[in-house]
Amino acid sequence: MLRAIVAGLALAAAQAPLLAQTSVAPAASTVVHGLYNWVHSTADAERAFAFYHDVLGIELAASPFVRNAAAPEGIRPWSAVVADELISDLTNTHGSRARTVFMRAPNTPFGLELSEFIEIEREHRPPNPYDPGASRLIFGVRNFDVVAAKLAAHAAQVVTLRGRPVTVRGERTLLVRDPDGYLIEIREAPPAVVARAAPGEIVTTAIELTVDDTARALELYGGLLGFVVRETREADAAGLALNGLSGGRLAETVTVIPGSAIEVVFADFDLPDGVTAKPFRWRIQDVGSPQFQLEVRGLDALLERTQAAGYRFLSVGARPIQRPFGRFVFLLDADNVLVEYAEPAAGR
Repeated sequence: MLRAIVAGLALAAAQAPLLAQTSVAPAASTVVHGLYNWVHSTADAERAFAFYHDVLGIELAASPFVRNAAAPEGIRPWSAVVADELISDLTNTHGSRARTVFMRAPNTPFGLELSEFIEIEREHRPPNPYDPGASRLIFGVRNFDVVAAKLAAHAAQVVTLRGRPVTVRGERTLLVRDPDGYLIEIREAPPAVVARAAPGEIVTTAIELTVDDTARALELYGGLLGFVVRETREADAAGLALNGLSGGRLAETVTVIPGSAIEVVFADFDLPDGVTAKPFRWRIQDVGSPQFQLEVRGLDALLERTQAAGYRFLSVGARPIQRPFGRFVFLLDADNVLVEYAEPAAGR
């Protein structure tokens, strides 16, 4: 949430030499200038971080509150976490407490973050890949067999049909769940990409969202926020099997976040008979809740356009909260994925 904006700035600076996905100049016509963090909520921060660290080599990030911090702050114990009214207004979670875990992954041009809420009712429903509102992180990895063995050692649940990898667009690929049931896709990175990458098991990182209607999803992400469509493709039988399906159709629309080369894939399923999707209506405290943290400029005008388009806001009164380092507000997209507009303070 709010702390992650500062963390995102620090991570971007710290990781700049490591990026395999080179940043590009933002389009002049868009208010979006990149992604700070991709966030999802967890039921147990220590357990979730241990999984990502042990399997993929993801590390804790330095504290955003300690200037020139040389070491990560670690995971705060609940005894050190107090309620914050501004955060409660931002996330509409009054009466709760929340903590965050900031992480960094090799060759990844944005921060990864876990959030955990307590003292508030929360839903825990592991998503099917085809449920609108489901999301996943897609990691291209250096050594697929090593990562697959670590997943097996952690007893990660495999979603892919028959429990074994499939070859999708020439790459061995597997869809699994983390300890919360959150979806993680691992792909065997091509040798040429591995050769250009900095050290670390993760070579590339992308985000995928399952949508009920791609055209409707792109009204926000393309029309209002300027995401650029790179390609649209239809999955073959292996692509369906990756998602645990033996039939149906899957159309994937690959977009790029302005100001970056970060790919966001919108997955639109037509399901076979006997398989039913169950859309999500996310709240930020729900386990697995997916959250974009977009850097934007011209927040006031963007808020007006977003409200005029009829989108719901999570933040109380649709009002941004103010910190010395910026202003922040949450809305929900057409599939109830949370989108945070994060406008940095002047000079940041």
